[in-house]
Amino acid sequence: MDENGATTDKPLYFFLERYMQSFTDEMTEFIDCVINDKQTRTTVYDGLEALRLGLAAKLSVKENRPVKLSEIEG
Repeated sequence: MDENGATTDKPLYFFLERYMQSFTDEMTEFIDCVINDKQTRTTVYDGLEALRLGLAAKLSVKENRPVKLSEIEG
């Protein structure tokens, strides 16, 4: 922060560069769960909700309006 305001470095350009550590952590945890017969912290329902959010966002852009999750079958 300086007299020109708050500044930061530019984010890494490519998606995978920005989130590589997150992907690595996710895969490491998944492998640990498989090897040690442990429950994962996320479930299929978490994945379905993420999908519903994406579908609602896509419909919102297409129709130029807010879309409620209740409009997206789950």
